[in-house]
Amino acid sequence: MASDSASFVCINCGTNTPADASGAPLATCIICDEPRQYIHVDGQAWTTLDALKKDDTYSNVFKPTEADPENMISIATTPQYAIGQRGILIRTPKGNILWDCITYIDVETIARVKKLGGLKAIVISHPHYYSSLKDWSDAFGGIPVYTHVNDKQWVQRPADNHIFWEGTTLDLLDGEVKVLCPGGHFDGSSLLLWNKNLLVADTMMVAASRKSVSFMYSFPNYWPLPPNEVKAIWKCVRPYEVENILGAWIGKEIMGNGRNIIFQSAKLYIQYSGHEVSKYFGPSAEELTFP
Repeated sequence: MASDSASFVCINCGTNTPADASGAPLATCIICDEPRQYIHVDGQAWTTLDALKKDDTYSNVFKPTEADPENMISIATTPQYAIGQRGILIRTPKGNILWDCITYIDVETIARVKKLGGLKAIVISHPHYYSSLKDWSDAFGGIPVYTHVNDKQWVQRPADNHIFWEGTTLDLLDGEVKVLCPGGHFDGSSLLLWNKNLLVADTMMVAASRKSVSFMYSFPNYWPLPPNEVKAIWKCVRPYEVENILGAWIGKEIMGNGRNIIFQSAKLYIQYSGHEVSKYFGPSAEELTFP
């Protein structure tokens, strides 16, 4: 697999970024050098995807999800690299989609994905998980990569077939897969809904208890979202049946009753943020009735 020699990987977030005009890495990673992320305590540092592969330290593991072990498979790097998120391979009757990207990709990973049916498209939730999106697209024949237009400014190294979608919903594979954009964590923060499984990335965070979710502007820096944005996330999810919730890391999955858990979590978040819940939510029966 060919690699763009004039690009560098941030060691902190794993995002692949083009070199500057002289061929050197940028002074800082724009993904990390803003309030939702952070620059590493030792300062900005870069590597390359080729260097990571030559190191022989890293490999990718494929692990069936709890929600659908056969058709939803986590792909994550071991040992953990950068943020450590997983991609989720979704195997549908109309083709496969990769939800979110990871930095590391090698010939073994490509072969394993092809054995599982290959990929028709990549959908990425938000800028923290852009990672090596172009390399993933190129590895599977230049398949489209979908990111929301509201986050276009953060895409530093787009795929050749990069699609910036607009609006609040996107149907893929003849409606087999639905992508939702409620915003919140980023203006273009997105969710993916397939077969009553909601893939949430950082639009909401699956809690350690696996019984609730939380909503934050910045998770590492502990900055909360305002209640109106939490309400907007709930309103985006409300029309759909959601059973299971799959978060950004292996094991971060809530099994069953997902839609109600999101609703109850949103109310608790607003309550413990010091706001009056009734200003943002109506009676439970009304809120939980499908439109």
